[in-house]
Amino acid sequence: MLGWFFLLVSPYATGQKVPLDQTEILGRLAAGNTASYVAHLVKTRGVSFSVSQDFLYRVKLAGGEGILTERLLSAEQSGQPQSVFGKEASLKRLAKCAELIHAGATDLAEKECRISIEESPQSPWPLLATARLLNHYDLTGNLVETSREDPAERTELLRRAAALGPNLAMVHQAIAITLDPAEAMTELENATRLDAEQLEVSETIAQEIPLIGYVGGDEEGSDLGASSNEPAVIDPETARHMQIDPDLASNHRRLALKYLQVGNFEKVESEFAEAIRLEPDNPAIRSDLAVYYLSRHNREGALAELRENVRIVPFGIVQHIFFAETLESFGAAREAINELQNLTVMYPAATAASQSLVELYLEKKDPKAAIAELQRSLKASSLIYGDQSKFAERRYQDLNRLAHLLTESRELDAAADEYLFLLRYAPDSALLHNDYGNVLVEQRRLDQAMTEYNEAIRLDPSLSAAHDNLGTCLTGKKNLE
Repeated sequence: MLGWFFLLVSPYATGQKVPLDQTEILGRLAAGNTASYVAHLVKTRGVSFSVSQDFLYRVKLAGGEGILTERLLSAEQSGQPQSVFGKEASLKRLAKCAELIHAGATDLAEKECRISIEESPQSPWPLLATARLLNHYDLTGNLVETSREDPAERTELLRRAAALGPNLAMVHQAIAITLDPAEAMTELENATRLDAEQLEVSETIAQEIPLIGYVGGDEEGSDLGASSNEPAVIDPETARHMQIDPDLASNHRRLALKYLQVGNFEKVESEFAEAIRLEPDNPAIRSDLAVYYLSRHNREGALAELRENVRIVPFGIVQHIFFAETLESFGAAREAINELQNLTVMYPAATAASQSLVELYLEKKDPKAAIAELQRSLKASSLIYGDQSKFAERRYQDLNRLAHLLTESRELDAAADEYLFLLRYAPDSALLHNDYGNVLVEQRRLDQAMTEYNEAIRLDPSLSAAHDNLGTCLTGKKNLE
C-alpha cells in the first residue's frame, strides 16, 4: 500500500505540470532530450529548487550550455516542495552519468547510471538513461561487441521506467522501438496522447538525426553561385514548433535546411548561428554545419566545426572518424592517421575506428601498416569473446580482408593460417575454399589446392573462379584431358 501511495503521488504518475526538480533536468539530458527542450520545460513548468552555481556547472557538463543555463539562471523557485527524488548522493551519480553520456564515454557512463538506479529506485530517469546506453550501437557509433546488446534487459529497464513514470511520453516512445509493429503502434499512440504539445517525442530524437546530407559534385574553386533572397518554404509542423517556442534549436536546424533548399545561404548560416547559440554543445548541429561548409568548399569553416565536435564529444567515435576523414580529403593524411590512431588507443576493439584507419593506410599504399592494424584490432576484439565462433562471425569481413592482404603481400603461411581459422567456423563457404586454394597454389601445394577448388565447386557449382583455378592446376599437372 505504501508503494502504491508513492506511485500515485509521484508527478510522473499523475502527469501534473509540476515544477522540474534537479533529477528530472539531469535525467532528461541523460535520456536524450535536447537541451533547448528542457529549457522549454523550465519556462513552462518552472523549477522546484534554488539554482546553485554547482548545479549549473553539472548541467553544462551534461550538454546544457546555452538557452538551458540561461533559463535556469532566470528561473524563480516555485512554492512547490522539493521532489523526494532529488537526493544529493544520487544526484551526483546521475549528473556524472549525464556528463559521460554527453562526452561519449558510454562504458563509464553505464556504471554511473546503474549506481544511480540503485540510489534512486523510485525515479524513472536513471532507468531511461541506462536503457539509452543498451542499444546495439552505442552513442559513439561503435558497434557494441559485449553483453550490452542484450535487448531483454533494455526492455525490462524501460518497463520499470514506465511503471514509475507512466505519463512520460518518451518512455512509451522508447518501448515502441523494442516491440513488433502492431504493439509498437499502441505505444506510439500512448506517447502522442501523453505529449500535449507534441514536442517531447521529436525533441528526444532530433539531436540524433542528421538533417543535412552532403552530396559532392562541384570542384574546388568552381562557381557555387551567390546566395538568393528566396524565402524558405516552412512546413506546418515547423511553423507550429516555432509558435510554441522559437528558442528550440531544432527549429533553426530545420529552417537552415529549408533555406538551403532555396539557395538562401545567408539565412542558412544565420539559422545555424542561432541554433548553436541555443545549444552550443550539440554535436549534431555542428556536424550539419560542417557538412554545409563542405558543400560550399569552406574548408576552414568545416574543420573548425569538426574540431569543436571532438572537443565537445572527446570519446565519440563518429566525431573523430568524421574529422579524420575530412582531414584526409584535404590532404592532411598524417594528421588524419594520428587522429585515428589515438582513437584506437581509446577503443582498442572498436571496429569502426580500425576499419577507417585500415582504409586510410590502403589509400596511402601502405599495406604493411594496414595488416598490422588489422592484426592488432582482431587480437583486441578476440579477447572480448569467450566463444571464438561468435568472434569469427562478427569480424568475418575483417578476418577475410586480412587473409587477402597477407596473400597479396606474399605472407603465405600467415594467410593460410587465417583461411584455416575462417574455414573452421565457415566450412560451407565456397569462396573461402577457393581463396585458400589460391594460397596453396602460391605455396606450390597443387594437390591440396585442387582439393580446395573441388570442394568450392561442390558447394557452389556456379563459381566460375574455382573452375578456372582447377583447370589451371590440371594444366600444371599436364592433365590436359
